[in-house]
Amino acid sequence: MPVVGVDATAPAIQALQDGTMLGTVLNDAKNQGAATVALASVLAKGETPTKENTKYDITDGKYVWIAYKKITKDNIADAQ
Repeated sequence: MPVVGVDATAPAIQALQDGTMLGTVLNDAKNQGAATVALASVLAKGETPTKENTKYDITDGKYVWIAYKKITKDNIADAQ
């Protein structure tokens, strides 16, 4: 039975290396931080956040969605 997880934790990375887990997803903190700084900068200037001034899609005028990154045995280094 294929097993997958969330957050690319150290035990999940070990399970991927051992071949006992098919994959996991990385909650991309680096890009979440970059989006937060971009939004804060725009808001500090009194501007309305848009894709043009933040480089991120804005949903309903207030949400930025940062996609999870799929981690498998092939790209395990991306999560370490």
